[in-house]
Amino acid sequence: MADTHNDITKILTTILKNKSMPKIIVVIVMILIGIITKGKINFSQLGSVLNKPEIAQEQPNSEPSQSEQISQQNPQPESKPAPAAIENQTQAQDEYIQLNNIEIPACASEHHNKDHLIRKFQNYMLCYRESYEQPEWVAYLLSKEMLKRNSGRSNDFRPDPQIETGSASLSDYRGSGYSRGHLAPAADFAFDEKAVSETFFMSNMSPQTKEFNAGLWQNLEIQVRTWAKRFGRIYVVSGPLLEKNASEYASIGKNKVSVPEYYYKAILAPAYKDNADKSSPDDAKSVEAIGFIMPNEDTQIPIWNYAVPIDEIEARTGIDFFPLLNDATEEKCEKSFNIDFWK
Repeated sequence: MADTHNDITKILTTILKNKSMPKIIVVIVMILIGIITKGKINFSQLGSVLNKPEIAQEQPNSEPSQSEQISQQNPQPESKPAPAAIENQTQAQDEYIQLNNIEIPACASEHHNKDHLIRKFQNYMLCYRESYEQPEWVAYLLSKEMLKRNSGRSNDFRPDPQIETGSASLSDYRGSGYSRGHLAPAADFAFDEKAVSETFFMSNMSPQTKEFNAGLWQNLEIQVRTWAKRFGRIYVVSGPLLEKNASEYASIGKNKVSVPEYYYKAILAPAYKDNADKSSPDDAKSVEAIGFIMPNEDTQIPIWNYAVPIDEIEARTGIDFFPLLNDATEEKCEKSFNIDFWK
């Protein structure tokens, strides 16, 4: 039988070499013979004669190669990152702490909403408490770029028209023996004339003893600016401790501006991993936080003696500081402070 097949192959080869014969007839003959001989004719040889590679590839009953079989059985998926790589990438992103607007605290409780008015300025925010006629917090980002002195004190103290219930007035402080104590200091915004002027609204003032205002409180403000230069930026929240009902405090003026017994500052700074981390200041590898609670009185005690964890200020004010931090980071940085980081 093998000889017969070879003979048929030789005959077809002779026919194919006849260039005058239409190729379609040759193809038909090949198919018919293939059926008769059950596909055992050497069609690869015949295809090479025709100079038609596609004929050689379309061999009846030809089986795919071993590599083709493996490819068909295990088709290659589209190139995608491995799940582990995606997870690692996500974890790497999560390791860096986002620092956008984290200085804005959450006010004490919902039932105070009628007595809480959020006031936004160009460079800082505050929450005004009408019953005390002063803010319970003032919050802002302070960067080293903001410390360029382009403007002096404006001293344009004035009531804040944006306080719907009416802010404290200059007359409330006149003759009271108390200073109009800035909670957002004018010196922190000396980079711009308007920015300085906005710190002189009465909504940013709180009654402070003259000795405290020009002494311990001012010393802490100077230290805050030093930190801004050192760390590149810091996040500051300042305010009075309003721990009692307004009627329980001494007050000044016709508007009965409450005189706080203590003031606080809560400060958070980025702790950058390296220069690459520092080059993207809106996030950081880690953060550090420190708080201060100071008595509204004359004292020569250094500011460091009044350093406290942020948790202590939260416990006394009911305010949630830096609430946009993830829970683990917030808990870690607020329960204690590293004095060596700040000194």
